[in-house]
Amino acid sequence: MVSSFAKSFGSVLYRNFFKKESTYFTTVVLSGVAFSLTFNTMFEKYWNKKTAGLKWEDIKDRRSIKRQEEMIHSVFIINRSGGLIYSKNYNTHIAQLSSNEALIFAGTFHGIHALATRIAPGGRSTSARDMGIQTIDTKNFRLHCFQTPTGIKFIAVTDLLHTKLTDVLNRIYELYSDYALKNPFYNLEMPVRSDMFDTKLLQLVQAH
Repeated sequence: MVSSFAKSFGSVLYRNFFKKESTYFTTVVLSGVAFSLTFNTMFEKYWNKKTAGLKWEDIKDRRSIKRQEEMIHSVFIINRSGGLIYSKNYNTHIAQLSSNEALIFAGTFHGIHALATRIAPGGRSTSARDMGIQTIDTKNFRLHCFQTPTGIKFIAVTDLLHTKLTDVLNRIYELYSDYALKNPFYNLEMPVRSDMFDTKLLQLVQAH
């Protein structure tokens, strides 16, 4: 009896709603609109319940904090002599290094990187830039390093969610080559001072 009713009901639906293409198309459109309205209504109720009693400033801060946990905090470039030629901080919610502290960091990291290259197993068959420090993990952040064949080190300090940053560091190297090395008045020991480099680097950091 149930099977007979189902067949009859299905036959009525087919004759009235699906047999004609125009009717079928209208049914699909109306069904999509109904689903969209229902979904929006349900989501709006959920959102209002979730954020009841909160101001936009509170919600915005939460979204901002979430974004801060998934970002590149700072970028450093160290020349082959261990001198700091570029540094930029992108997270204003964490402690910032002073100019002297950034210089000390660059010299210290350069020395540790050189020692790591000497004690690394692998012998002389492995290039120095592959034997040096590539990442340093701490409880709160991860440091990534990429060294070029000429000894320039590109360093990024990120959150722990960034497990591998090789592509980004290579891209920073490309930007450095385009906007610093191609300047006929620039040499490898000089600080990088280029507005275009700053702009392109900021865009790259914001994309990651």
